[in-house]
Amino acid sequence: CARYDNAFAAEILIDRGVNVNHQDEDFWTSMHVACACDNPDIVLLLLLAGANVLLQDVNGNIALDYAVEGTESSSILLMYLEENGVELNSLRQMKIQRAVTMLTDVRQLISSGGSVNQKNDEGVTLLHVACANGYKNVASLILDHGADLNVVDNQYWTPLHLAAKYGQTNLVKLLLMHQANPNLLNCNNEKPSDVAASDFIEEMLLKAEIVWEEKMKDPLAASTLSQEEPYEEIIHDLPTISNKLNPLALPIAKQDSLLEKDTMFKDAAKGLCKQQSQDSASENTTVNTTTKLEQIKLMPPAPNDDLASLSELTDSSLLYEIQKRFNNNQIYTYIGDILLLVNPFKELPIYSTMVTQLYLSNSGKLCSSLPPHIFSCAERAYHMLFQEQRPQCFILSGESGSGKTEACKQIVKHLTCRASCSRNTFDTKIKHVNCILEAFGHAKTPLSDFSSCFIKYFELQFCERKKTLIAARIYTYMLEKSRVVIQPFNQSNFHVFYLMMDGLSAEEKYTLYLSNLSAHRYLSQTVSEEMMLTANPQNREKLTILKQALGALGFNSLEVENLFVILSAILHLGDIRFTALTDAETAFVSDLQLLEQVAGMLQVSPDELASALTTDVQYFKGDTIVRRHTIEIADFYRDLLAKSLYGRLFSFLVNTINCYLQNQDESGSDQVFEIGVLDIFGFEEFQKNTFEQASLCVNMTNEKIHQYINEVLFLQEQAECVQEGVAMETMYSPGNHTAVLDFFFQKPSGFLSMLDEESQSVWSVEQSLSKRIQSYLDTSDTNTVYSSTKDGNGNLAPKDLGSTFTVMHYAGRVTYEIAGAIEKNKDSLSQNLIFVMKTSENVVINQLFQSKLTQTGSLVPPYHSLKIKGCKAALLNKKTSVTCASGEAKKYIELSKLLKKKGTSSFLQRLERGGPTTVAIQLRKSLADIIGKLQNCTPHCIHCIKPNNNNLPDTFDNFYVSAQLQYICVLDMIKIIRHGYPVRLTFTDFLSRYKDLADTAAGEKKKLNAKERCRLVLQQCKLQGWQV
Repeated sequence: CARYDNAFAAEILIDRGVNVNHQDEDFWTSMHVACACDNPDIVLLLLLAGANVLLQDVNGNIALDYAVEGTESSSILLMYLEENGVELNSLRQMKIQRAVTMLTDVRQLISSGGSVNQKNDEGVTLLHVACANGYKNVASLILDHGADLNVVDNQYWTPLHLAAKYGQTNLVKLLLMHQANPNLLNCNNEKPSDVAASDFIEEMLLKAEIVWEEKMKDPLAASTLSQEEPYEEIIHDLPTISNKLNPLALPIAKQDSLLEKDTMFKDAAKGLCKQQSQDSASENTTVNTTTKLEQIKLMPPAPNDDLASLSELTDSSLLYEIQKRFNNNQIYTYIGDILLLVNPFKELPIYSTMVTQLYLSNSGKLCSSLPPHIFSCAERAYHMLFQEQRPQCFILSGESGSGKTEACKQIVKHLTCRASCSRNTFDTKIKHVNCILEAFGHAKTPLSDFSSCFIKYFELQFCERKKTLIAARIYTYMLEKSRVVIQPFNQSNFHVFYLMMDGLSAEEKYTLYLSNLSAHRYLSQTVSEEMMLTANPQNREKLTILKQALGALGFNSLEVENLFVILSAILHLGDIRFTALTDAETAFVSDLQLLEQVAGMLQVSPDELASALTTDVQYFKGDTIVRRHTIEIADFYRDLLAKSLYGRLFSFLVNTINCYLQNQDESGSDQVFEIGVLDIFGFEEFQKNTFEQASLCVNMTNEKIHQYINEVLFLQEQAECVQEGVAMETMYSPGNHTAVLDFFFQKPSGFLSMLDEESQSVWSVEQSLSKRIQSYLDTSDTNTVYSSTKDGNGNLAPKDLGSTFTVMHYAGRVTYEIAGAIEKNKDSLSQNLIFVMKTSENVVINQLFQSKLTQTGSLVPPYHSLKIKGCKAALLNKKTSVTCASGEAKKYIELSKLLKKKGTSSFLQRLERGGPTTVAIQLRKSLADIIGKLQNCTPHCIHCIKPNNNNLPDTFDNFYVSAQLQYICVLDMIKIIRHGYPVRLTFTDFLSRYKDLADTAAGEKKKLNAKERCRLVLQQCKLQGWQV
């Protein structure tokens, strides 16, 4: 098990009482084998089972001697020994004890007149033993007393053969200096160079063979050459120890055994290794179990691990250090307590469970013996949670595709492993949740194939008494619903639609009336011809995984099928077209058969659906006024219904997920603390930037979060230092960010306020909004926002003033077009449409529209949704009887009846007021909610950097990275950290933590106040660099 890293079998054996300290004929334990093969999972398992790490083998070596420096196995053992008070010096003495003993024995033999060339029954001499084991002092002593350099054992192996085979570089050099013959053959007709353990030794021996042959041809000429010269150019700089296991550390018998087994299983191991996925890290697929065959190795600590410790502070020096670390696969770098992450766009073996265990700490302090890692930041937040008795939060920022979502996963992974009572269960839940959110909330953009199209705040809840993870909850904001109906150039719809189109069987697609991508308007807008004609086989597997994840949440097969019915109905809804049958340009549905199909899937009346899409019914003083829509307005409401249906379905799934993530066995009597992780969509700039495609909303959100981060990192720091009388070398200025935010969010003259006012007007027109924006810009003295004469493509803008405007964001200049902003800001369905959807016989659709919306645009959570069991609490059993006139609906009625039999509970009390009516209001409320959560927490900032704009691994674009470093103010961060005081304690906490020192220092001055007592302790300890 230890040899082949079979942790599962090893755990079973340990549970059944196997002796973990059993030693074989070479006195090797399982720990020796696990370290020699660098299988850290086994090492940790054996430690937890009580293995004795100080047991010695026949050569006097403990397990640590076989662990290559820098590997996980070595780090685990070193940490274990340190915690148990074992000094490394004592271990070194143990390691050399056998060599010292042999040296003493040889000296006694020589002093007693014994022969150093005496052989045992196998023909082995003392020189054979010394050369094989690397005992240089012993070999030198034997050679000085006449040892035969070229003596052979019964298998015709010379000492040089053994030194070469077991990688004893210094012994090979020593023997060659004494003119050992490198051309002698053993029983297998092999020279020493043929059995060399390394290329370096082989090169040395091959050169020695040439010299030896020249010497044999012309002894007089060769004798004039110094014997050291042929080897010095190779030998003078010995190579550094390889990360790979060095055979010289192993006992001879054990090394031969392992080499033999390696040969036997060589082909099989190669076959397994080829299965290891090398896909981009942005593809959120399940990791193959064969990953364990790879060596998992962390880079050793380096001087540039913390940029705040660098002596030279310039933009170019910082860029140089980050690039150097990136080239060495060191993607994490500290800036004090801040973490900088450079997305590698490839898988790195640094996220295993073993690595998680390495970063566990009793105090939460950063371990100086380990490199920077996101696990370390998560560990620190975990300890601060209980030390401060205050919620913690992670704020992940960066461009789209910079790795924020993946970083969020790793934070959650470490905290789950760290504090979960049932780690495997909760870890599996998180994987299911991620699978669902990525399918329904991610899409392909030019910046990322798996771009998040919503804001996520992942909250982990910990029991204060047990310090364990007991539950979790996800808050989602600002889902980019417009993507359902229209996608910008070179972008896709949400992934779930493509999983359905490629993953469902032909029979399932036939039942749902699905054809190919080109047949549906919502999917064919930006899809290439190749994608339309060819199904992606990976999507079939991903759809299977998605079904399994939904099943884990509690959906049975009928309920999963119902989700696909709703998603298919959305696609077909987009295919409905309208035509004008009269000169009045009033809209009528063109394809009545398609209308019946859609109505059947939604389980509503086709006539009522057609009426709701093409007319608006209003009541005025007892009179009913019916106003027919134009084709343009009918198209608008059709798309608005599709967006609303998808948005509510997404919110329903999130509520179901939150029920799934609750610990139903928790009594609720213990105090609970939270650690939140904020993952926002990244800053975007495309050729065309509009309100419709949400890039304007995305960048407004990033601007607001960036301001909050700067307030935490700079402005609050400066204010506190000024208040405490701490001198600051440099002062940070917020620059233009305030003016940009005022333009967007100021009331009543800001962009969002103007947009809402125009959206409420019955006769709103684009020109009115354009003129108001232009008027604002004319009277404003800021140069951060200005009207543009060209659009995002560089073309001349329309003649209407203000139809485009340019904003100097913190991340760069972006030009926005406001065409269509008023219509796209409206997010309120007509009462006619809402009534029709509320009467649906589909139990899920019915309740999606019966439920109220929160002010952020999400469905109100169900009653006791965080306590009840199972996802069925998110479904309502309230039944609305409606006669469906469509024959197409009959096949879905039976499905709906089966769903209703589940006996589900009802939603919680509704909000008194209706949901928001505009996207702008949702954006305001969402940002207010997010900032409110962050302000209640101690923040931990993680800045994600994108190394290049093409998502390529091992590619570092200096200009592109430099721009990101500058706009997130890395240099300013470093300066304020270096010149500020990162460690801060209240007087009471200081005196409590250092009570013994305080009592001793105070002496008879115990009547001093707390501040003076602290000052007295610091002065008597003669510490420097402090202020009170």
